Amino acid sequence: MKAVFDWGGFEQVLTDALVRTVQTVIAERPNQHFYAAAWGEIYRETDGVITLPILGMNSLEAVQKWPAERRADLGRNVADWEESDLDWLPEKDDRRWQQELTAFARRGSTRQWEQTFRRYLAALVTACRQARRRLGDAGTVDRDFLVLVLDHECGEALLRRVLRERELHRHFPELDRRRAEMARIAALPQAEQARYYVSLLGDYDGLISAEEAAQALIPLGRPAAAELIPLLGRAERAWKAAKLLADLGLPDEEVIGALTAALNRLDGPDQLWTARALARLGRLDLVLDHADRLPQEAVVTAVAAPYTSFRDQGRTPLALNYRPLEDVLTSRPEYATALAEELKPGTPPCRINTDEVDEALRGLQSEHVLVRRHAVDVLGERQLGRAVGRRILPALSNAMVHDPDPTVRRLAVLSLRWWQRDAHPYVDVVRSVLDDTVGEVRAAAADWIRERDDLLETARDISR
Repeated sequence: MKAVFDWGGFEQVLTDALVRTVQTVIAERPNQHFYAAAWGEIYRETDGVITLPILGMNSLEAVQKWPAERRADLGRNVADWEESDLDWLPEKDDRRWQQELTAFARRGSTRQWEQTFRRYLAALVTACRQARRRLGDAGTVDRDFLVLVLDHECGEALLRRVLRERELHRHFPELDRRRAEMARIAALPQAEQARYYVSLLGDYDGLISAEEAAQALIPLGRPAAAELIPLLGRAERAWKAAKLLADLGLPDEEVIGALTAALNRLDGPDQLWTARALARLGRLDLVLDHADRLPQEAVVTAVAAPYTSFRDQGRTPLALNYRPLEDVLTSRPEYATALAEELKPGTPPCRINTDEVDEALRGLQSEHVLVRRHAVDVLGERQLGRAVGRRILPALSNAMVHDPDPTVRRLAVLSLRWWQRDAHPYVDVVRSVLDDTVGEVRAAAADWIRERDDLLETARDISR
């Protein structure tokens, strides 16, 4: 039987719990003027766990305690509200629904997980609308009381689904101002757009954040590079310019020349990010040429840069290639310990695509344990797809059993775990690892088997 999830029952539970909690809080604090309740802090891991939100409520009295210039922020983050973590659902119910929702989301492909999460947000929206209507009909709140879903990634879209247009304009006027500002900037020539966005890189309080400005620079290409290069001459701003130049992925003569000159002139974080930028643009050789005059940290961070998650922020990142790392480990063994620390397990690695799988599989056979550790980590990426997984899973299984390094064996178990149901046919191989000589490897295998059994049991419960 195909697993199903009781969306109707879930929405009813959400609505009832929200109404009950708001009524209780208002009854307990009759002298406060609450104007909104909101769900927020919705934690999720793509293809992994989905949690239920926290519930917050805020009052006009609480708003008045905030500086005027910060009051607009109150609409964005439930954690800042007066009542920011209300006990709105009994723990056993919270745990049950979270487990069932996560199991349903993880029943198949990554696409099914994404579809489930979108349906989950729709359930929260429905519950907000129903709860607001019931609270108004009961006379608990007036017609201006808001019931919202707040989320950092889907913020405006969710607000538009729970609020009427006039309410959105009234309570979140910054959205209109931001939209008008974005339209104004888009009409400018690219050089002027780049100049404007660069001017915002140190501003965190405007309609467009520094992070948004940085992202907007990436598609502008050469005009953005022209505006960023002068920042390499400004202390404490050069690091951001270097990172963004790497993200642009334009290793032309002017960019490389400016970064090379800055590498020898700067120090501290500015120098480190400049070294990383050169490596990410394929010019690690320039950093190694100056290795005798650079701090070891600058060289090490440059060698490691193409293998960390920062690589993926670029427009055209370099393809995975372990040769430069292997060459340094062979010819400059004095860097081995520092590189192992820079790329230690737990450091977010780059995310590979299907064209890079061959190199990652080659890395599993490298003589260098650091390369094998990285390769086994990046191969735990289920979004590469089931077809590619048919090549990856046997290689991970082999590493889990036969690699001489216990860290590689443990990481292989974890990577198999990330493949979820696709890896279930290898459960007997994982069971064999319960006899591994190293406790951490045995523990990882036991956790994998326990999670698999729990997932299957929850799926059976949903199907009943």
